[in-house]
Amino acid sequence: MRARRSVILGHLAVKNFALIEDVEVELKPGLNIITGETGAGKSLFVDAVQISLGRRGSSEYVRTGSSESVIQALFLIPDPGFRRGLLEDLGIGEEDGQVLVERQLRRDGNNRARINGRLASVTTIRNLASAIVDLHGQHEQHGLLSTREQLEMLDSLAGEGVHRLREQVARMHRELERVREEIRSNLGDPKERARQLDLLQYQLQEIDEADLQPDEQEQLQKKRNILGNLDLLQTGVAEFVGLVMEGTPGRRSVLDELGDRAASLGRMADIDGNLSEPLETLQAAQFEIEEVARTLRRYAEGLDFDPRALHLVEQRLDLIHRLRQKYGTSVKEVLEYRDRVADKILDIENSEERVEALLEKERALLGELGALAGELSDLRREIASQIRVQVEEELADLSMEDTEFDIAFAREPDEDGVQVAGEWVRCSDRGVDLVDFVISPNPGEPLRPLRQTASGGELARIMLALKNILAGADATPVLIFDEIDAGIGGEAGAAVARKLAALARSHQVLCVTHLPQIAAMADQHLHLRKETRGGRTISNLFPVTGPERIGEIARMLGETAGEAATEHARQLLEAASKWKESLGGRSA
Repeated sequence: MRARRSVILGHLAVKNFALIEDVEVELKPGLNIITGETGAGKSLFVDAVQISLGRRGSSEYVRTGSSESVIQALFLIPDPGFRRGLLEDLGIGEEDGQVLVERQLRRDGNNRARINGRLASVTTIRNLASAIVDLHGQHEQHGLLSTREQLEMLDSLAGEGVHRLREQVARMHRELERVREEIRSNLGDPKERARQLDLLQYQLQEIDEADLQPDEQEQLQKKRNILGNLDLLQTGVAEFVGLVMEGTPGRRSVLDELGDRAASLGRMADIDGNLSEPLETLQAAQFEIEEVARTLRRYAEGLDFDPRALHLVEQRLDLIHRLRQKYGTSVKEVLEYRDRVADKILDIENSEERVEALLEKERALLGELGALAGELSDLRREIASQIRVQVEEELADLSMEDTEFDIAFAREPDEDGVQVAGEWVRCSDRGVDLVDFVISPNPGEPLRPLRQTASGGELARIMLALKNILAGADATPVLIFDEIDAGIGGEAGAAVARKLAALARSHQVLCVTHLPQIAAMADQHLHLRKETRGGRTISNLFPVTGPERIGEIARMLGETAGEAATEHARQLLEAASKWKESLGGRSA
């Protein structure tokens, strides 16, 4: 995608970061080279770049005497469609074709991260950077020695067909693992399942035998309160009924008194009709009071003290209390627990039928997964043969003409795995393949794994070859190389320089190097220099052109200062210029 190629890291600013006091640099499309003497801070500058891209930072980087270190990386993303899609996925607002990433490392550990001025998580920054920047250094070279990383690199080189199949394999593998976990959960240990069933059946029987009712506890508590206060209730009711209906020695009953008063009021009502309404009210009250007394008399007759009844209520409440201690805080919760127990018993009793269904599903998934994994493996092998040819061509360009490269495939036997090509093999979410990058650097020597054979310089060139092939697929637009030239020099160094320059035709490349051949290929040459100012050591980064650049390359050549070194540097620059012209215009 041309839109992605046009993305560049346009500006870097590093302030109060270890030896770096205050450095700002504009980066250009093409090949940006950083050089400097040993100890000038090149590794620190790369650390700052990595932290700006989401690597973890700490207060140890904060320059002595400062409270915080600030690192800013400004990305220019001119294509609105690519920019909008990238930022929307991460929940980041647009800012006129620019994305500013800022990291603040504070001495008190209260670090901050921002994107376009808004607070963001380091994970968000890392996800953003991974879409547009690929950083390669000696750590990544050593990753080539890992067979796991080699498979990842193979799949990155393989293209959409492998990616689609791998996603399908991963999805089906997850489903297989889920089904197998459900089978294990249902089968479990037979003895443990029997013990669990016994326990559940005991609990169900204990609750069912209690025959609890939802509001039973409240009703029993009321009954206990009545039985416990029976004497008080009987005495009180008897006194009330006696006073209302019978009276006491020397005192007429309330009803008799009210009857006399009603008769007297009736005579007055015959004289004045206005008293008729109060008379009716009094007569009604007399009736109501009499009815209350009769009701209380019947209530009292029903009060029969039975010590055994109170004992039975206490026993029932004690049973409910014990069940609540075991199964819930209320009768309602105990009954809900009982229903869950019944369901579990049913599940266990029906587990054999369920397991059989799950086993059938497992068999179907194994068949489908085996077919997909086999298809993925065949496609990988087909593409690996193409990559082998491409890598050998790239290595020939990097002064490794006689090197033979291949990708060895293997599978791990596993009776519980999937069947591919008639064999039962282990399958992960990445498929059934175990790959190993193998080389033979010299004719006649057998192919051996990289981890047993390749030197640091060979690893660097193999990494560059693979990345150059990957560049053809137009992956991430910004590539950063940290001393990928470690362990090489001479003609091999010149070959690496040419390869980096070719890569920079389609990508922005930022490279830290110690090789003059690579420095001579730069579209922009940045020099990192350490100096003492005010009694303190600082590192500064600035572009070098003309005589300054010739002088820096002469220094890198390691030759005695003088006209010979200068002439050699000039020749390198002229040769690099001619070679870049032969590549044609930059496509970025």
